[in-house]
Amino acid sequence: MYCHIISYQYLLQKIQQVGEPCLTQPTVQVAAENVNLVYDFVYLGSLISCDGGSEAEILRCIRIARDCFFLLEKNIWRSHIRTIMKVQLYRTYILHAVLLYGCETWTVTKTLEKRLDAFDTRCLQKILQIPYTSHTTNETVRGIIGCLPVSDRVKSLRLRFCGHLARSAPEEDHHRIIAAALRPPTDWRRPVCHPRTTWLRTINENVPLQNFGVHTAWKKARDRDTWQQVVSTAMLC
Repeated sequence: MYCHIISYQYLLQKIQQVGEPCLTQPTVQVAAENVNLVYDFVYLGSLISCDGGSEAEILRCIRIARDCFFLLEKNIWRSHIRTIMKVQLYRTYILHAVLLYGCETWTVTKTLEKRLDAFDTRCLQKILQIPYTSHTTNETVRGIIGCLPVSDRVKSLRLRFCGHLARSAPEEDHHRIIAAALRPPTDWRRPVCHPRTTWLRTINENVPLQNFGVHTAWKKARDRDTWQQVVSTAMLC
């Protein structure tokens, strides 16, 4: 009996309903009990917000990556390890494992791209021991390391992820969601407001100079070789 109570309480903690607590009524029940109605919660390591955006998740990843970076400052970044090794450690344990975790699904605005690039540049300056008073440009710092901006890395991963979704089985839920978003109901009308930055709109912005939109991109992504060429061309823009 005690084990059943613990399992029940654990289940209620893991199941939550996302929505505006002041505007939405709880509608999900587990064992005749309403689950918590929250504005956002962490699911599989990513922050899910009721507005459907990625700003809160990106800022959260920047904070976590900053904390992880400063934890290694004394023993790694200020040590006598070779600079190239420090950069490799930063890319492995900070950049890819923390900052860019789940970035394939982000909807990134120009402002958020600048935040990501600014954090990456500041970390590289710390590794290269370049003081902020020297007013070194971002291009100079990246030229020393020989790496692209983080925003370009996010763009590449997002486009490759789009290819994986397009080539997945049509009966898979993620494939059906994207296909339904590309073909909305005939009676659907866009709300009278500034359009939000959605994931598909971001994909459409990533391939602007190739003379096709997101619908053509979705078709091209079904062929792996063709989509690889599209991604390579998009990264040159």
